[in-house]
Amino acid sequence: MKKTITLVAAAILSGGMAASQGVSEQSKAVMENIFTRSSVREYVEGKKIKVDEYIEPLLRAGMSAPSAMNRQPWEFIVITDRERLANMSEEFKNASYLKSAQFAIIVCGNLKEAIEGEGKEYWVQDCSAATENILLAAHSMGLGAVWCGIYPIEERTKALQSFLSLPEYIIPLNIIPVGVPANKQEPKDKWKKEKIHWEKFGNTDKKVMEIDRNTIQIKQNAAKITPSKTAKPTKQKNKTKADDKKTSK
Repeated sequence: MKKTITLVAAAILSGGMAASQGVSEQSKAVMENIFTRSSVREYVEGKKIKVDEYIEPLLRAGMSAPSAMNRQPWEFIVITDRERLANMSEEFKNASYLKSAQFAIIVCGNLKEAIEGEGKEYWVQDCSAATENILLAAHSMGLGAVWCGIYPIEERTKALQSFLSLPEYIIPLNIIPVGVPANKQEPKDKWKKEKIHWEKFGNTDKKVMEIDRNTIQIKQNAAKITPSKTAKPTKQKNKTKADDKKTSK
């Protein structure tokens, strides 16, 4: 696990990994980081860390997320003040873990930079992708973090806007407490094959789908070799003896 953390963290700090197809040591490290991430809600209170060394890599990871039309409608608010973290933990009960966290990141959507029209709500997807990147990056560096939802619950959204003095067009999506994990936490195994559908919804058995494909292929092949009903019969070119007599007269 230590090797995994080192490889992934180094990749984030250096600006990325070499793009190559197939399974490599680097891809294994990335996948291991994803598989072992879990929501950490308890941190070593009072543990001193060099917060500034973590902030930029985490935010670089967040800003590397995909964004619809590359609008990047996100804003990130970093909280490091201990008193402010404690006050937030009292104000927002679903983020009470802030009290012992070393710092926090609030991911917000900027509606002025969001797509106009029906795509306006894509800011939520963009900021969610950024949030997951931050969570994975934190885990890769040996830190723990958890996604504490704010939007779309109106009461929480307005309360945090007020607490952080946010303008109306800045919408807080979540609060991410980040810190040194107090306990080793085993990740949940969320792999469920029944959640996978092949080619269309309901085909959860790949073998069944493969049989269906073969059946379709057989029918298609049969259609190719079956004469068309509308095709005109070809005239016989071979002459009969009667024809020969007619032509000889």
